[in-house]
Order: sequence, then C-alpha cells, then structure tokens
Amino acid sequence: MRNISGYLIRSFSGLFFSIFLPIIAIGSLILFVRIAKITEVTQMSFSEMLLMYSYFLPTILFYTLPITFFAALTLTMVKLSNDFENIVLFSFGVSPHRLLRFFGPVTFATVALLLLLSLALIPITKQLTKSFISYKSVHAVLNVEPSQFGQKFGDWLVFLESKDEKGNLHDIVLYNAADPKEEQVLIAKKGGFVNEKGIVGLKLENGEAYRIRHDVIEQINFKVMKIYDTSTHKAFTYHNLAEYWLAAFTDRKRLKDFIIFIAVSLFPLITLFYALVYGIIHPRYDKNFSYVAIFAVTTLYYGVISSIAKTSPVGSVLFLALFLTAGAALFYRKVQKRF
Repeated sequence: MRNISGYLIRSFSGLFFSIFLPIIAIGSLILFVRIAKITEVTQMSFSEMLLMYSYFLPTILFYTLPITFFAALTLTMVKLSNDFENIVLFSFGVSPHRLLRFFGPVTFATVALLLLLSLALIPITKQLTKSFISYKSVHAVLNVEPSQFGQKFGDWLVFLESKDEKGNLHDIVLYNAADPKEEQVLIAKKGGFVNEKGIVGLKLENGEAYRIRHDVIEQINFKVMKIYDTSTHKAFTYHNLAEYWLAAFTDRKRLKDFIIFIAVSLFPLITLFYALVYGIIHPRYDKNFSYVAIFAVTTLYYGVISSIAKTSPVGSVLFLALFLTAGAALFYRKVQKRF
C-alpha cells in the first residue's frame, strides 16, 4: 500500500504543479502590470514593487489553489483510468471509497491552508496594501520636483522652477481645468507643502490667481493661500482580524466576503466526490467528459455562491450542503456501486 500511495501522490502532484505553476506565472505577470500602473502616479523602487507583490500573493494563491486542486485530482483519476491502472487497483482490493479516504488528508490540508489565506492573510495584506499606497501617494505629493511636466496635486497640475534643500518651492505655477466651463491658474513666488491633521496642503505666498471663463479673465492678488487635497488621501485605520470580521454583522459587503471566502476554501472538500465521479471511468465504454465537468462544476459553484452570498447567507449554507450531498450521491451510484 505504501508503493501505491507514493505512486498516487506522484501522479497527483505532477498534474497539480503542471497546472498551478503556469497559472501563478500568468497571474504574477498581470499583477506586475497592475503594480506598474500604480507607479504612474508614485515612484517605487524594485524592492517596494516586490513588497507590493507579496501583499497580493495570498489573494492569487487563494483563488488559484481550489480550482487547480479540483482539476488536478479529476485529471489524475482520468489518467489512471485511461492507463487501466484504476482497474488494477480495484482488482487488488483498493476500492473507490479507499481512494477517497487516501486523498482526504491532502484535501483537508488544502482547506486549512485556504482558510488561513482567506480569513487571516488576505484581510491583513489588503489593509497593508491600502496603507502602503496611501503612504506612497502622500509621499509622492510631498516630493514634487522641478520638471517641465506637471505633477498631480488633487485636481491641480503643479509646475516648479526650483526647490531648495529645505523643501521650499520657488516660482510655482498651478493649473486646474477640472471644470470644463473654466480654467484656473495660480502663480506664486514661493510655497511649500504642509500636513495639517493628516490632510496635505500646499501653502502659496505672494502670488496671483486667474480664473478664465470664455472671454472673461478674473484676477486677484494674494499674500498667502492654502490649497488642500482632500479628495485622494483619506485617513487609514488598521483593524485587527477580530474587528475586521465582526464588521460583517453590520456591513453586508464584509458579510458577502466572509461567505465567499468560506465557500471557496471548502471547494476542494465539497468537490472531492465530483473529481472521482468524473475521473474514474472505464475507457472502453465511457466517454471522457472531465474537462466539461471541471468547467461546469466550477462555474455552477462559483456562480451560485457569488449571486446569493450577499442576499441570503442561510441560502449559501443550504447550497453548500446540497452540493456536497449531490456529489456524495453521484459517487455512490456511479462509482462505488459500479467498481
């Protein structure tokens, strides 16, 4: 039995990693493109990009592992069936129920890992990502440098002639065309950034302000003017895991996330029966519908859970129980009784 167990685990792991690694590579490539778009508004070093990648990695793993596990297990059973190895195993007394029990520990370990990712690591990394982006955005604003290209500050484009070692800005021009009916231009001899109660502001000294509407130009002179950017940088508050998930009692979106996380984490366990139902076949008499089954089972499961998680938490639990019961019944009727 030890040799059989080793052979089964080698067959499963080979298929698992042949599916898992390309998906992770594609997901990582898409993720780096997404991170690169963030660098359009704020500078990041390579180490900071890797840090951002590590924050997103638990989410990638969480949504990749369940489907990969189900597909790999189904295709492993199909391969054993096509090579007539399942028939040999059954002739030696290894029943389908025994195969089910063999993959049980691997399945429960996968479910435990998914619960750790979804209920602990993803909430933590989501908050760390928001905190990091908020910090980098504010840091980018406070580090506006002289350039021929405008740098964003809220709805304003900022142009500088020079910046001294103390951070004072000289010969500043701000341009705002957020309103299509008018344009605003501010010119100041001197200025600097201020941070008042977490809100970033730009203090301008000795300048002129212009408002251009059609053919009308309005001008005022000022000694001191402060402009605040309240639209993009919001205060961030970190919540521990207990506070984060207790919010599900009052926040329906958080409740939906919780239900979906639990359902996706249980996906390998609930679809264990289906993997054997559509994987264990007699190659001479049965047609191979494994790929169609993988797509159909996954689509049905994720589609129903996503649609009812927010509106009916009790319905979500009933659906999981029904889906598991249906898989067990199919396994008993199509596999256990037959082989």
